[in-house]
Amino acid sequence: MKICTDDAAVNKDHKTLIITRKTGFRVLSNSSGIGSFKNVKSIVNYFQGSCNGFTPPDPEPFQNVLEIEVPSPTAAILSHDMNKMVDVTQSNVTAIVTVDYTKKPKNISTTIVVLVDEDLNNETLLKLFKAASDAKFAALWDIGVLNSFSFDPLDCSGDDSILIACRGEKKDQKTQGEFELCQKVSECVREATVESLKKQRLPKDVFGFMDDAGVSVEDLVDAGMELIVGVEKTVEIREKLRKQILKSLKDLNVVAFVISAIRLEEDFEKHRIAGVDVDDDPAYLYSDEVFGLAVSNQIAGTKATFNFKRYDEAKPGILSTLGPMLDDVFAGIIAGCTSKIFEE
Repeated sequence: MKICTDDAAVNKDHKTLIITRKTGFRVLSNSSGIGSFKNVKSIVNYFQGSCNGFTPPDPEPFQNVLEIEVPSPTAAILSHDMNKMVDVTQSNVTAIVTVDYTKKPKNISTTIVVLVDEDLNNETLLKLFKAASDAKFAALWDIGVLNSFSFDPLDCSGDDSILIACRGEKKDQKTQGEFELCQKVSECVREATVESLKKQRLPKDVFGFMDDAGVSVEDLVDAGMELIVGVEKTVEIREKLRKQILKSLKDLNVVAFVISAIRLEEDFEKHRIAGVDVDDDPAYLYSDEVFGLAVSNQIAGTKATFNFKRYDEAKPGILSTLGPMLDDVFAGIIAGCTSKIFEE
């Protein structure tokens, strides 16, 4: 790992990152035991197994698995799996970010260390702290973590640590180029956060978005099998239907309709569009059926549009639990796929 501060020493393994500088750092952090502003000789980012809900009682002691001398005083913050750590440097700024994302329960914990190769006053450090925090949330939107269908999508509280470090304190002087420095910190943190999330199978594919909406492929197969008539409902037919649904969800046009419906359903549910209320699925809302008809037609042509009407009216299985946009778009997928498997 190469950082922006040339006269600092960096030691890292799979559990510990130690950055030391003979003349020290000026730091600002929200980590327990550091707080506010502090002058330190060492910055320690360390991992102790599962971090969720854990706050180190004392930031000074830590398990130094690197077995090197760590000058005091120390700013120590608890991190996560070091394999998810990413560092990004732009000239005089380095952002070191580790993001731990868990799907069930849905939780995200982030550790951000920002190094600035300048002397800065306390006011500027505060602004850089805010820039780093804002950049993290921007990255979550960039990669789709906060765009999920779940309306209380993520617990982002309790396990986030941010540490901003500069070379030393500048007394009562305005920082030249402060705006540009904030922008650089924001860009580095945003990029590092995205890259850390990419190590964890993000951004999501269409199946990830469906999962956020509470819909699985097996749910669609179950619903599809309910209205199959005229033939015996065998294991073979069920497997053909499942394979056809998986195949159809590789079609860019089908994916576009699914994602559009999920996003629109979320906006409707959160009442984000002034003057629009579809909580009661009003009769004058028919764009949902347009979506369903288009999807069924895309998969199996005109005959599937007639099949769509059956599924739209009966709403078997998972369809009965979904909102107006989603029940129709998934009814369209089921109708198209059930039509497709009986073409021969």
